[in-house]
Amino acid sequence: MRDRSIVTAGVALLVLAPVTVGLLAGVKASNAALAIASGVVAGLGLARGIRQLFQEHADLRWRLRGMDIIQRSSLPDADKNDLREQTLAPSSTWLDTLYQREVTRLYVLDQVAGNLASIVLSVLGLTAATAASVWSVWI
Repeated sequence: MRDRSIVTAGVALLVLAPVTVGLLAGVKASNAALAIASGVVAGLGLARGIRQLFQEHADLRWRLRGMDIIQRSSLPDADKNDLREQTLAPSSTWLDTLYQREVTRLYVLDQVAGNLASIVLSVLGLTAATAASVWSVWI
């Protein structure tokens, strides 16, 4: 439900900003407002994605570290199983190795977090495209 409200707010910004500015200041300002609103919405989408990436990465790393500590402890197997279930419920089936998907996901998130240059270039490109769109309205 939260994703729907975020998308709705983005659509509202893209529709209401140019219409409001267009009614108050004219067509050129409306086009500029649309370019700015599209840059803001795309930038917010990138920022939200980056934030979720780092949150999920930190959470999964913490939970898998906890699983390692539990496994190495000298607790009885029944207690270890209970603690493992509370720390991180396995998403694997009986055919897969336990927690294989979670470990694989952590490796993928490590790769993405290690390649932040692509994300920074996307943000720079978005900023430049938005500035060019606004500038082209006034030329």
